Amino acid sequence: MKVLEIIKDDLENNIDKIKERAKNTKIIAVIKGNGYGLGLHELANFLVQKGISYLAVSSVEEAIELANIENINAKILCLESTAVQEELYELLNKDIIITIGSLEAANVLSKLAKKENKKVKVHLKIDTGFSRYGFLYNQKEIILKVIKENPSFLVEGIFSHFSNAYADNENYTKMQFYRFLSVKEFLEENGINIPIYHIANSSAFLKYDDMFLDAVRIGSAFLGRVIVENKIGLKRIGMLKSNVVEIKELKKGTKIGYSNSYTLKRNSQIAVVPVGYSDGFHVAVKNDTFKFVDRLRILKNSFMNVFKKDGINVYIKNLKYPVIGKVGMNHIVVDITDSDVKINDEVRMDISPVLVSSKIRREYI
Repeated sequence: MKVLEIIKDDLENNIDKIKERAKNTKIIAVIKGNGYGLGLHELANFLVQKGISYLAVSSVEEAIELANIENINAKILCLESTAVQEELYELLNKDIIITIGSLEAANVLSKLAKKENKKVKVHLKIDTGFSRYGFLYNQKEIILKVIKENPSFLVEGIFSHFSNAYADNENYTKMQFYRFLSVKEFLEENGINIPIYHIANSSAFLKYDDMFLDAVRIGSAFLGRVIVENKIGLKRIGMLKSNVVEIKELKKGTKIGYSNSYTLKRNSQIAVVPVGYSDGFHVAVKNDTFKFVDRLRILKNSFMNVFKKDGINVYIKNLKYPVIGKVGMNHIVVDITDSDVKINDEVRMDISPVLVSSKIRREYI
């Protein structure tokens, strides 16, 4: 039986370390992608219990799902800007904080809010160089107009998103930051005071002390799986567990796995473990911007990993064992020669939770 194990003490450690670094800066917990793989409901409840009361997701669907969690005492921000009337109607009627990133979105939402006779909390998204959602940073007059001409909007925040904050070259990130500050300065010069300006994601939060502003958006840092220097003692969260279901003795020269990619160099004992790339095992995400490896490349990657010098390893009884042959869709083969491994022994795999299939149960221990 496969399960993704989340150690609560380690997760709590990460929350405490992040709070300590943030000091008085508001923390917006980004729990997109099924809570970065930790389970949307489970992670949301855990964060709220630990004093994080501002949650954000990247899609309308997850915002609605989050709002439907019983007794979830938190603000919910949908980071996705949409001009689709049906989606805005759902967000409006769930009292979700709505992101506006275009005149079209503003106009549709304004009409809906008037029709429903509601004031709606919104954040404005500014495109400072990601070239995705948002008003272009140099469209300052348009941004000002949206704020001034829509009395139904309670503009609680304005934000942007870094495209390359984890990079060693800091020039582009600093340029985006200064563009964002130019919007802030323009609005303030025109008498517009917004409570929350936010731009820093996990990477920027760990790298740039001067970019916190009023709030920081933290996602992957909660998992301790960051690709910038981990200088605050974050612990890696998430361990995929399975078990040994078959053991056999094989002769030297026996071919292992698809394409006969591995040949035994000695008489060996092998264990079969029912886990594979369809579960997310040994599929890589390169950064915290949530770019998944294209599904069409998963098979290729799993096949190529067998040729890596360091190989792939799993842990059984706290000892490391090599995976031999190609990672299959549902199974791997492990070399357990000269060990005391038995059927049903637990097999542990360090894996980014965001890649683990949502069908696999999350277990907080």
